[in-house]
Amino acid sequence: MQAAEADTRNMKPLVALVIIMGVLIVTGIVVIVVTITSRMGGGRTASSPAATVTQFAAVDLPVPAGCQVMETTTANDRLILRLGTGERCNQVLIVDISTGKLLGTLRLVPNGQ
Repeated sequence: MQAAEADTRNMKPLVALVIIMGVLIVTGIVVIVVTITSRMGGGRTASSPAATVTQFAAVDLPVPAGCQVMETTTANDRLILRLGTGERCNQVLIVDISTGKLLGTLRLVPNGQ
């Protein structure tokens, strides 16, 4: 009889440990499922960039005749176009990506002009 009581006392910490590990396993599985779901696009909120971008139709961007786009890059919500081939073509155009509107033109001139 004493052996049975000793076994029962020794089993209580083991039972508590098994319950705690079971809770950790269930929590881990829930975290994995939520992560997979949010990465597949189910977790998009109204503040995500894809939800706030407005669409625009074809936009004409004024580029001087004879000029070519030499380089493009993006920064934040801006498209930056560097024009070249010719002295009057040395300029940088800054365009709002979401609307297609020309925000400004930087003319690159030699030092002293």
